[in-house]
Amino acid sequence: MLLIKSLAVSLLGLVTAVAAADGIHIYSRDECAFLGCDTLIGKQAVYFPEEEEDFGYCDSGRQQAFGTMAFCLLNSPRSGAMDYFINYCHDYGYDFTHADLIESAKNASAHATNTSTDPDFSETGLYYKPALLKPKKIASAYYSTWGRYSNYNYGTWFGIALIGYWFFVFIIAGLCNLAYFLFPSFVKSLNGRISKTFRAYISLPSFGRKAHAHHKSFLYAFEWLVPTRLESILVIVYWILLLCFNVTVYSQQSPNLYWPKSKSAEMGRKIADRTGFMSLYMMPLLVLFAGRNNFLQWLTGWSYSRFMIFHRWIARSVTLLVLLHAVGMTYNGKGIGKYETRNAQAYVRWGYVGFVAMCIMCFHSLLWFRRHHYELFVLSHILMAVFFVVGGWIHVADDKLEDFFIACTAIWVFDRVVRIGRLLSFGVQEATLQLRANETIKVSIRRPAFWKPFPGCYAFIHILRPTHFWQAHPFTIVESVVESNTITFYLKVKGGITHGLYRFLSNQPNQTAKVKALVEGPYGQRSAIDRFENNVFLAGGNGIPGLYYEAMEIAKRENNAHRVRFYWVIRHYRSIEWFYEELLKMKNVNIEPVIYVTQPDVGLINPFFRDSESVSEEELEKREENKEDVLDLESQDYVQRLKNKLSFIEFREGRPELQSLIDQEIKDADAPIAFVTCAHSSMVDDARKYISQQVPESQHRIELFEQIQGW
Repeated sequence: MLLIKSLAVSLLGLVTAVAAADGIHIYSRDECAFLGCDTLIGKQAVYFPEEEEDFGYCDSGRQQAFGTMAFCLLNSPRSGAMDYFINYCHDYGYDFTHADLIESAKNASAHATNTSTDPDFSETGLYYKPALLKPKKIASAYYSTWGRYSNYNYGTWFGIALIGYWFFVFIIAGLCNLAYFLFPSFVKSLNGRISKTFRAYISLPSFGRKAHAHHKSFLYAFEWLVPTRLESILVIVYWILLLCFNVTVYSQQSPNLYWPKSKSAEMGRKIADRTGFMSLYMMPLLVLFAGRNNFLQWLTGWSYSRFMIFHRWIARSVTLLVLLHAVGMTYNGKGIGKYETRNAQAYVRWGYVGFVAMCIMCFHSLLWFRRHHYELFVLSHILMAVFFVVGGWIHVADDKLEDFFIACTAIWVFDRVVRIGRLLSFGVQEATLQLRANETIKVSIRRPAFWKPFPGCYAFIHILRPTHFWQAHPFTIVESVVESNTITFYLKVKGGITHGLYRFLSNQPNQTAKVKALVEGPYGQRSAIDRFENNVFLAGGNGIPGLYYEAMEIAKRENNAHRVRFYWVIRHYRSIEWFYEELLKMKNVNIEPVIYVTQPDVGLINPFFRDSESVSEEELEKREENKEDVLDLESQDYVQRLKNKLSFIEFREGRPELQSLIDQEIKDADAPIAFVTCAHSSMVDDARKYISQQVPESQHRIELFEQIQGW
């Protein structure tokens, strides 16, 4: 695992270096003086074939071209222009001195010819006389060129600044995450006014009233997840920077060498260049954040779902930037009369392909589509991403900016290779599938000895059946309490693959089957829950496995002085069936378990636990004769016997008063306290809200670790 993370960091450094080596260029003023002369002279006459355009002016033997360039540079507003030209030509194997340039400039000035009045001049043929250049035009050419290419510089600087912003955030988050493990006492001592205010109003609460894990909706099809306040602030600051970087530091030059007749064409091109550059810089981050093997998760301790929030918002910003780029180029093309000819070229058409693909990705990434057609979403997302990268790559290749797409491809390929490596290292194993309580599928798989899970981790399971083998969904891992070197997953029966497995198991003997499976993982990061003296776990329904694993790891430690309270909220007593063996292991460990049953009247129709009590044949005959009368009594009897079996667990019937429960836990704590939640989204949001409200009032530091994943 450490090797994989090290390789990820190395890959990012390599990708950055490759992108910087060729695709990033900062234009100097002296360079712009040369480029301005190059463009100005090119508008006057043709001195060499097109294949020699990079070095044609460097050949002192071609005096008409060399002398005209020397004259232009000598009269440029930039005194260093000739030095730049000397160094530029040296790279192409041409060497000369200042004196050579000055002498050539004098010679060209003495024989300069006005091309507009020269009968020997041809717009298409080569010209063999020095061209007449007016000093005002030379100055205008420099300022026009600097206005154009300094905008490129700003696009580069602002793009780097946006990357810098995100990595500054990640470095701070990484230091904070590291402090939890290396200096826990120091972190827990940070409970002053500033710390409390930050956690109560910034880092812990949701952006709005309370919705975060639970989605919001509008007109059925429009659903979205609300970020936390901290996530929202980070995204808002990013968008503010993006806005400021795209509306400032523009300039217009008149007269203009490149756009002499249309100011809209000039501004359209400059806006298009700025937005185009900045979109390129965001693309590698866009791919990195979406990867399962994103090393920034390990650095910051942040969840994959948090990075997916950033991924989606950056994707929307890149789509908007590309749209503005297209609009700007449209204004520019219309203004200079090249709109139709540009659209006929392949690089522009592929640009359209990439833009349309990105728009499709933004649309089909809506939460409703992801939840109801997840497999179709994944397939189409990958397909559209390929079109986007290929289209963008071809679009920018002539400008030598393809390194950004090379970086995107390298990050994506690295992530896929690591994922395949994880699957192969685990190998194809036999999995035992059991339908429990008619609501949960228990999956038990033997793991390789070197494959080590840890509390809070999850993995993606491939059930190798004809109808499901291509699907992979994430589930929390629990070490089996029955068999060694065995991991267990608990799949809540919903739609999709779990419903298909439910139908399959319903027709199997004892609702149990053995199938082949692959596991990709483990993913996730260790959290600093165990650094706090008081631990309160709030689980609901199928959210118990990960929290159980974490709580048991803390409780089993030698010399454990932790106070561990464990709350599990379920609907019916029968839900205990699928986690019964694990609950038995809570006996005689330092955990105070409490189970809330919100619908206790349902009872138990059949017992799922072994009982030493025997029932006589006569009693069985009486029960059969009075079956309807004794049904309720039996159900109550089974519940009571279950409680006797789990006598170390406190059972409470009804819904928990979550606010009072949290308030009481905080009051009872005599040291810093950590809450851990994984339950129904509404319960998780309620817990976040009530915990945030208690932070300013508590004498001890309060921390919240939310283990629910939603993306």
